[in-house]
Amino acid sequence: MKNIKTQRFYIEGMSCSSCSSGIEKSLKRKDFISDIQVNLLSKTAKVSYDESQTSLEDIFAIISKLGYTPRLDRDNILEENISLLQKFEKKFLSPKRKIILTIIFTLGTLYLSMGGMFFEDFVPSFLLESRINAVLQLLFTLVVMHMGRMFYFRGFGSLLMGNPNMDTLVAIGTGSAFFYSFYLVVNIFMGAEVGGLYFEGVCMIIMFVLIGKNIEERSKSKATDALKRLMSHTSKTTIRVKENKEQEISIDEISINDTIKILPGSHIPVDGVILEGEVNIDESMLSGEVLPVFKVSGQQVYSGTINTDKAFLIRAIKSAQDSTLNQIIHLIQCAQESKAPIARIADKISGIFVPVVIVIAILAGIFWWVYQGDFGFGLQVFVSVLVISCPCALGLATPMSIMIGSGRAAYGGIFFKNAKSLENTQKVTTVVFDKTGTLSIGKPVVQKVLIFDDALNQEELVALASGVESGSEHLIAKSIIGYANNQHIAPKKAKDFHTRAGYGISANIDGRIIKLGNEESFKLNSPLSLPNDGSIVVLVGEEGDSDRLLGALILKDKLKPNIKEYIAILKNMGIKTILLSGDNQPSVKAIADEIGIDEAIAKAKPSDKLEKIKSLKKQKEIVMMVGDGMNDAPALAVADISLVMAKGSDVSVQVADIISFSNDIKSVINAISLSGATIKNIKENLFWAFCYNVVFIPLACGVGYEAGVLLNPMIASLAMSLSSLSVVLNAQRLRKFKFKD
Repeated sequence: MKNIKTQRFYIEGMSCSSCSSGIEKSLKRKDFISDIQVNLLSKTAKVSYDESQTSLEDIFAIISKLGYTPRLDRDNILEENISLLQKFEKKFLSPKRKIILTIIFTLGTLYLSMGGMFFEDFVPSFLLESRINAVLQLLFTLVVMHMGRMFYFRGFGSLLMGNPNMDTLVAIGTGSAFFYSFYLVVNIFMGAEVGGLYFEGVCMIIMFVLIGKNIEERSKSKATDALKRLMSHTSKTTIRVKENKEQEISIDEISINDTIKILPGSHIPVDGVILEGEVNIDESMLSGEVLPVFKVSGQQVYSGTINTDKAFLIRAIKSAQDSTLNQIIHLIQCAQESKAPIARIADKISGIFVPVVIVIAILAGIFWWVYQGDFGFGLQVFVSVLVISCPCALGLATPMSIMIGSGRAAYGGIFFKNAKSLENTQKVTTVVFDKTGTLSIGKPVVQKVLIFDDALNQEELVALASGVESGSEHLIAKSIIGYANNQHIAPKKAKDFHTRAGYGISANIDGRIIKLGNEESFKLNSPLSLPNDGSIVVLVGEEGDSDRLLGALILKDKLKPNIKEYIAILKNMGIKTILLSGDNQPSVKAIADEIGIDEAIAKAKPSDKLEKIKSLKKQKEIVMMVGDGMNDAPALAVADISLVMAKGSDVSVQVADIISFSNDIKSVINAISLSGATIKNIKENLFWAFCYNVVFIPLACGVGYEAGVLLNPMIASLAMSLSSLSVVLNAQRLRKFKFKD
């Protein structure tokens, strides 16, 4: 019997999409691996494996054979697991120092190889002596190759495992040039005349690649700014109040219902409810709104937000692990580590690209060797083709844009659960809205109480209604119970609660079945005359052979600000808007007309919403469902893209593709626009990466030689580095994406 375990870890040393896809291919060949996802940009991997057949150590051993370094913790490396050379390098050879040494010794090699030709008066005569000159070039080149030695470890390791990558191209190209130059050095010592060595080409290639990779790494690091910003909102310790005593504890020790003291200027460690006091909370990390939010006793606060005011107490309602901040960090990690469907293009190409390039390089090198009768010239072509073909730009094209795009979304309070939803959101053609909590504020207030039975007064009707609603968590139920509390009316004790989604709720009170709901939930002999001004009407009655109406509660829920403007923007984007609501037809029509929605459907139960979404999909519409309630969960699950307001039910949040912490439908506009900008950016990156290879590989092969155009290895390595940088810099433009205010 299989015992599947999923583990997330880090992999150091990946440099291109061939690296990540090569690791995936090697592991997928193993029967004990059920799934493996490797992300180049975040250097992470998620593997699902059969614990009864293998261990994580075995999987790490496979990855290590490929030339990469897997570890559970990105930052901490166990000292006993690294060699003395690695310890020395870790302490003294930072990436910056490596580049400085590489530049110094590369310039030294250039001086030795070309100084005599261009600056003869500035080169001491002993350095022009062929043997001394050759040996010094050899030594300088060995230093440079040592600075870039991981290219060789990873490159040849991957080649031996049958998964050649970018490092393989660099390793074979520079390695071939080095060994041929070494062969020429031996000939010099044997008295032969040698036209020239190729050490400067080896050094220049490694120098350009190292510099390019360093810039890439810095840009990749910046791409995770959103994640780092959120992580900076975590607190390591907090103050727990127990029996009037304060104790500083780790946030991991917080239990549900603990009383926590929040000091001025500190981050709130867990989700909680304010026990006492009034306070201003900076929730910008959630919603993107810079103005603090005023909160009072009984209101909820979220982990990661900041107390900008005075000290206050909260009751913890979640552990640190389950709190909002941790969930958001997990959402961003999942989005940035997952692969968008468009990324498969690059993955498929990378899988065959490197082997094909090696074959092309060999054929081109042999052709020019035979055609020119000059092995050195053929070697130059061979090295140029290998170096210029490194698929770095192709590998960076998608993940770089996805990482920056999802990070930028987080700044606007929008969180995509995965890269697929980030890619597909821009395809939406129809947006379907729920009303309560989505278009409206979600806090309906009882405006009027109507009595239909003269045997009751208003207080008795409210007592019955609030008693029945005590068995529900619905927004309307909370509003009715809140109204009863404000009027100092004690709810009747109820039992045997029964809920019918989309219809209402009933309960047994003193032997009578009291029912609350809409018109459809009652057997009425004649239609009622009810308000049609957008109000929510909750009928109260007694169940029987013929239901007896006792009265009605009229609630009003304000629409959110700027709704009409946002709907107009969606329509200008060519997107159809639909309102699905459980309210009566006149109310729903009044709201739809007021804000300009294209189509409105009233008395929509959860099953009706589900069928409407299915119907739209059959019409080839790409449907986004926007809601926040538990009743919306089925429709959210079946929609092409689902967006929920974070203050909605846990069920709807779990099934959604996008979560909005701004709790405003402007997030719908921003999500669609940002998705479009991200995919446009990815397509630009892929276009330039493809064009680069289409243009430069033939030039490196020598198709323009007769016209005087030939790329030597040094120019090829510079062009390769610049192609990667162009993709990196283009992706940075997503940082300037502007959200709709």
